[in-house]
Amino acid sequence: MVKTGITKKKPEAQGPLSAGDARKPDKSKKRFQPFIIRAWCKNCGICAAFCPKHVLHCDDSGAHVAMPDECIGCRFCEMHCPDLAIAVKERAAAPGVKTS
Repeated sequence: MVKTGITKKKPEAQGPLSAGDARKPDKSKKRFQPFIIRAWCKNCGICAAFCPKHVLHCDDSGAHVAMPDECIGCRFCEMHCPDLAIAVKERAAAPGVKTS
C-alpha cells in the first residue's frame, strides 16, 4: 500500500473580508453592580477570594466593592457567600447609550 503525500493548504484570502474574516457586530458590554448587605456580612473574605476580577476587597470594616466597573457579572461572590450578603444586579445603561 502506497501513501500519497497530501498536504492541506489554507484557502487564500480573496479580499478584505473573506469568509474566514467574519467579524461579530459591535455590541456594548453589559454592566453589573455587586451590592453588599453590611448587616449580614461577617467579613469572611470568601467573596473576595472567588472574584476573578478582584472587584471585592475585605478589610477590618467588612467587604466592600473596590472596582465596580470591573464586575463581569459572573456571580461567583453571590454563589459562595455563606450569609447571602451579596447580590449582583445588571446596571441600567447610561442615558443615550444603546444596549442592544
